[in-house]
Parts: sequence; C-alpha cells; structure tokens
Amino acid sequence: MNSYEYILEMRNINKRFKNLVANDNITFRVRPGTVHALIGENGAGKSTLMNILTNIQTPDSGEIYIRGELVEFKNPLDAVRHGIGMVYQEFMTFQGMSVLDNIIVGFEQKNGMFIDYKESRRKVEEICKKYNFNIPLDALVNDLPIATLQQVEIIKVLYRNADIIILDEPTSVLTPQGVQGLLDAIRFLVKQGKTVIFITHKLKEVLEISDDITILKNGRVTGVLSAKETNELELARLMVGREVMLQINKPQCKTGDVVLIVSNLKVKDSAGVIRVKNASFKVHAGEIVGISGIAVSGQKALVEAIVGLSTAEKHGEIIFCGRNITDETIANRRKMGMGYIAQDRTGIGSNKEGTIWENAIMGYHRVKGFKRKHLLDFNDINAFTNKIIDEYAVKTQGIGDKIKTLSGGNIQKLIAGREFLQNQKLLIIEDPTRGIDVGSVEFIWNRIIQMAQVGVAVLLISHDLNEVMQLSDRILVMYNGSIIEHPNSKVLTEEQIGLMMLGGVIDEVGN
Repeated sequence: MNSYEYILEMRNINKRFKNLVANDNITFRVRPGTVHALIGENGAGKSTLMNILTNIQTPDSGEIYIRGELVEFKNPLDAVRHGIGMVYQEFMTFQGMSVLDNIIVGFEQKNGMFIDYKESRRKVEEICKKYNFNIPLDALVNDLPIATLQQVEIIKVLYRNADIIILDEPTSVLTPQGVQGLLDAIRFLVKQGKTVIFITHKLKEVLEISDDITILKNGRVTGVLSAKETNELELARLMVGREVMLQINKPQCKTGDVVLIVSNLKVKDSAGVIRVKNASFKVHAGEIVGISGIAVSGQKALVEAIVGLSTAEKHGEIIFCGRNITDETIANRRKMGMGYIAQDRTGIGSNKEGTIWENAIMGYHRVKGFKRKHLLDFNDINAFTNKIIDEYAVKTQGIGDKIKTLSGGNIQKLIAGREFLQNQKLLIIEDPTRGIDVGSVEFIWNRIIQMAQVGVAVLLISHDLNEVMQLSDRILVMYNGSIIEHPNSKVLTEEQIGLMMLGGVIDEVGN
C-alpha cells in the first residue's frame, strides 16, 4: 500500500517571462496508476509546467513532490532519475541510426568502460515483451511509420525506468486505428503500474482515456474534474472561457474555374525512391479538397513538388491558373498567388531565430511589397504584423520578440494569418490545427471556409481525419504514393476512410 496519495504534486508553481505570467500559482496533483489529462489553450501554461517538471526550466517559486517527498532537480537527468519521462510531440530521434541505438543512446548498459550492447538489447527486448511492443530493433528509424516511431519513444522512456510518462499531443498524426492502438497501449501501461500525463487538445480522447483532468487558462487552473463527471462542452468552456462550436457549420461550396491541375505527377526523394506515383487530381476555385493518409504515404513529397520545394519527374505536370509551373521557382509561384502553410511550422514555416515581424512577411518581402526601393517599409510591415496579431489573436509581448518565444499554437496562428491575409488564388494547407486548442481550431476552420467562400481554391492535407471530413467538399486518400478518390467520399465514415488509408477497398456506395 502506498504511503502517499499522489505520485506527483506540483504545489504553487509560479513562472514569469518578462511581463508574461506563464504559470500563476499552479497546483497540479496526479494520483498513481491513473491517466491524468492536462488541457488548455495554446499559451495557457501547459508546456511551461511540464518543462519545470522535467527541469528544462526552473520555477520562480513553488515545490515539487514525487511519491510524497520534496525533490529539487539540479538538471534534466535528475528528473529522469526520479522516474519522469516525456514523449514530445516532435520525436527526438537520430536519423540514420537503428531503433535500438535510438532507445539506448546516452543510457547504455556498461561493462566497465565499455558499452554492453548485449545487456542493453536484453533489457529493451524485455520491455517490449512486457508491454506488448513489436518493434524491429535493427531497422533504421528513417524507415518507420509515425505510429511505430511513437512506440519507440515510449519504449525509450520505459528503458530509462520512467514511472510517470508524459505524452505531449500523442495522437496528432495518427489514423483512427493508430489512435485506438495508442490508447490501448496507454491502458496497458497503467495496468502495469505506470502513471500517464496526457496532454492533448482532442477532447473526445481526453474523455475516453483519462481518469482525472486539469484545465489551465492564462496560466491558472480553472478546473480539476473527473472524466466520468464532465463532457466536451464543459471542458471547452473551461479552456476557452466561452461556449465553443465543436461541429462546424459548413455551407455548400460554389465552385468556379479549375485553379490547380496535377497530372500524372511522379516524385522521387533524395535517395531516388518514388514517393508519388502518377498522381492526378484537380482543385476548383471555391472548393476545399482534402487529402488524408497515414504518415509516409507520399503527402509530403506531393506538397513539396506543388509548392516548389522539390522537383517532380519530367513526364508529369502541375498547372496553376492555366500555366505550367512544374519548373517554376517558389517565388514565382507565390507571385502568382499560391500560399502555403507547412506542417513543419518551425523548420519550414518559420525562422525560429527570426523576430515575429520578420516571420510575418517571410516569403513575401520581395513579391508582395513591404519595400520602398532598396529599403524595407517598416510602417507597412508593422501594420501588417499587428493586423495578423489582432485578427488571429496571437499572444505575444511585442513584434520584435523572436518567434521561438511563442507557443506552438501561437506560431501556427501567425503563419496562418500571414498566408490568409495575402491575395491568394490557391492555399495549400498542411495540418492547420495540429497542436492548437479547440477555440483556435474553431477560428482557423472558419477562416479556411471563408477563404473558400470568396473563391480561393484550398488543398487541405491533414492527419486529423475529423478535420478533413468537417472541412472538405471532396476527400482524396493517399496510400503508398497513389491518389485514391472514392466517388462518394463525403458519405464515408471515419473508419471507412481510415481503412482506405491502410490500403483497404471500399465499394462505390461506401460499403
């Protein structure tokens, strides 16, 4: 019998960054052997609280108790030694290395001065057997799908003897089947005595998997609830401070001329592997066409070819507004009215070392103005940046701050505003609401619909199948590099589209 009621207590945690209060007297308590969801808007203080727990950041004041005992971490390894492990939204894998090496790196079993690979492997295999993970330990991580990489990250924290496992937005890139697989794995971990802190914006999953829920807003706790005694609407209200529409009211689209034609497109990656196989489809003005598929099905290579980040093979064509742009530069595509919101918001969509205003005009400082002869026009730049901040509710202290000071969700809103406030003819949007709160999801969804209503063609690529189904007028599925279009895509269920994403066949009436 445990002599403590909570395996983790964070008492009266305060953390301030300049004038921003990130954590305001937060108390967070987690019972052992439970799943405890931590939810809140972007910028609510979740990441700061977890960074304090893992000792990436130091609180200004407050105390942390593990198993009833006060602890003081000197470095992040101290948190690991106390049994805390975190699986981040962006996986911490080393490309070019095997799964086994990724799991044991930095924590190898030793035999004197030397690494004992045999004992390290034995320990990993023992964990895989105990927790029912079937992982190819000798495969390169580069070759694994997202769902398997996630399992690798979970095994990594188990290998480091974590009893408290923090999962940050763990289902954001999984199919419906993958989500259920992860939730089953979480249930099994808890059954084996582990405790899970589950950070997500997907309220259905919160209610399905959690025992307890802590809600943060503006750095404060606004509620601590039992999952059995609440619902999505109450959670959304406590997160956002108002009623939130969880289902979008999308009007019937009025399509215009064809804006984008992709014809027999074939794309190879840097290693010469074919990632897109003779893809063909069209997008009309005023239409939202969704593309769904599991990770590494070819969506990334397809989008990179359309926006000009990579080169397609010669026998295919990309026609934009009647012009063949297959070999055009990115700048010329932007000049013609092609906007792009990248899935990788910190690597491609923004320059994390740049300021907020620099990122607000990134990609448009040459093609859209913002210049007077050879100098930047800072009056225009400041006005445009502040317009994004105001209209897209970006939480920031000043436009001269570096963009990396913003939460992931606020970076996403800044990028969305940058692209949506241009005079675009085509918007290519990848995972527009990945990792953002329900209030911001509602806002971004409405903006996407508004763009289509004024005649913009929208190509939406999302790993959130519900998002694709809510927003799209037509749904394409990408599987193993090929585009599949079902004639009745709008009447299919999540499970049916999920089956198509895995290579299954659905007949013309959706059975």
